[in-house]
Amino acid sequence: MATADSKTFYDDKNGSPANSDYVEPTEVGQVSRRRRLPGFSLEVRQEESSFAATKNASNADFDPIPPSKRTWNWGAYVAYWMADAWAVSNWEVVQTTTGGQCMTVLLTAIWPSFANIPNHIPDGEGIKTNGMIGFVLYFLLQLPFLCIPYTKVQYFFAFKSVIAPIIFLAVFGDTLHKAGGSISSSTVISQGTTVSGSVLAWAFFANLNGVLGNYATLGLNIADFSRYANKPSAQNVQAFVIPVIFTIVGLLGIFTAAAAQSAYGEILWNPIDIISLWMKSGSHGGRAAAAFGAIGLIIVTLGINISANSISAANDLMAFCPRYINIRRGQLLAAFIGSWGFVPWKILASAAKFLAFLGGYTIFLGPMTSILMTDYYIVRRGNVSVPDMYNFHGMYRYSPKFASNWRAVVAFFIGCIPPLPGFVNNIVVAGNEKTTVSLGGQHLFAIGYIYSFVAAGVFYWLFNRFFPHTPSIMDHPETGEDIIAANDAKNVEKKRAVRAERRTSVVQKIFEV
Repeated sequence: MATADSKTFYDDKNGSPANSDYVEPTEVGQVSRRRRLPGFSLEVRQEESSFAATKNASNADFDPIPPSKRTWNWGAYVAYWMADAWAVSNWEVVQTTTGGQCMTVLLTAIWPSFANIPNHIPDGEGIKTNGMIGFVLYFLLQLPFLCIPYTKVQYFFAFKSVIAPIIFLAVFGDTLHKAGGSISSSTVISQGTTVSGSVLAWAFFANLNGVLGNYATLGLNIADFSRYANKPSAQNVQAFVIPVIFTIVGLLGIFTAAAAQSAYGEILWNPIDIISLWMKSGSHGGRAAAAFGAIGLIIVTLGINISANSISAANDLMAFCPRYINIRRGQLLAAFIGSWGFVPWKILASAAKFLAFLGGYTIFLGPMTSILMTDYYIVRRGNVSVPDMYNFHGMYRYSPKFASNWRAVVAFFIGCIPPLPGFVNNIVVAGNEKTTVSLGGQHLFAIGYIYSFVAAGVFYWLFNRFFPHTPSIMDHPETGEDIIAANDAKNVEKKRAVRAERRTSVVQKIFEV
């Protein structure tokens, strides 16, 4: 291993330490001179990498988080999950459309004539002209928030964690008041089950599988934020916060829908529909309440698009091309793809199949999560080499030709292929069509996440037990923390020198990484 004073760089061809001919890491803040636009470079900002041999392999955001950027304490994780849980939905395309609907409500509350803007969008597109105006304005509003660096974004989460409960509790309180202070008469609360026996049991597992579609995504992406912890124990609070907060929010949604049935005569699951009804009276008070409610929900959707969607997507995109994509560019790219590439307003207008997909793709997430956990905690017992993760030709390449761990690949397919027919059936049935998938295949999909998680983990362990990859098995972890800290100290000093030479505005300080 290299030391802090003499860092070893890996040769890009054979993985051995290179004593010469390596590319000197780019200085902090330095970018390529090959500019296409004034003040813009295709290559992202580089800092001296701790382990990567070239800037093709990493960038300042993709490197291990240095001590100076580990800014999240346990309170930040509480705020993060508060920001994530208090939401209408958790998907990028849905949240942006929801934010656009909130913006439309806000504009209508301020200018009632906004609702009567002539429509120039063809029928069947799932959106009207006034709705598109609200969507565009919300999309433009969220862009600056996506540029807030991860070392500072927790403060916005803290702000949202205060605003969101106030808004949702206000919606519930007003709806409950209009319902006469009771929800006992609502069928949401009073109606019993209409099925029994095995049908009830499989219905329970099918819905559990759908709920896990949300939690499985969060569980798989949790490392995207746990890497910012100021100490390892700071993230432990998540084990308590996640189940408690999500349970409270889920129950509040059920109670609000039940109260809406008594108050308005129909079950309303979308809080935007409820605050829209506040304007029906035409009074200044009703319009003001709807405006403040819409502002609160806009803040809610902004927080979700940052916490649950854009940063996680940015990390994945950055892994494909770290030379040109950092977290900020990845977030903006995810926003453009999710907001315009998927045509989200049309998806929600005919959402049955789409939502069936979102509720069922847990069969792909289960094997991923299980393999990662089994590999780290059971196969390697935490003994991994961080430097080798940045070496294209190191021990984690596994195969010189295919550069993949066949044990993980096979275990993944063992986990996701058996429930796949049921997954397809679920999507087709959501579109009011039929398939020839057997009842057994449908039942296997009903426990798809449980099966895929267990099967992939067990087979991955068995493959490693009988066909181990001995070159990557270590008896102690190699974190390279001394190298990371040394490079961080140099980068911090260089940043201070740059700041001393120029005056920085408040806005620049907010968005400076």
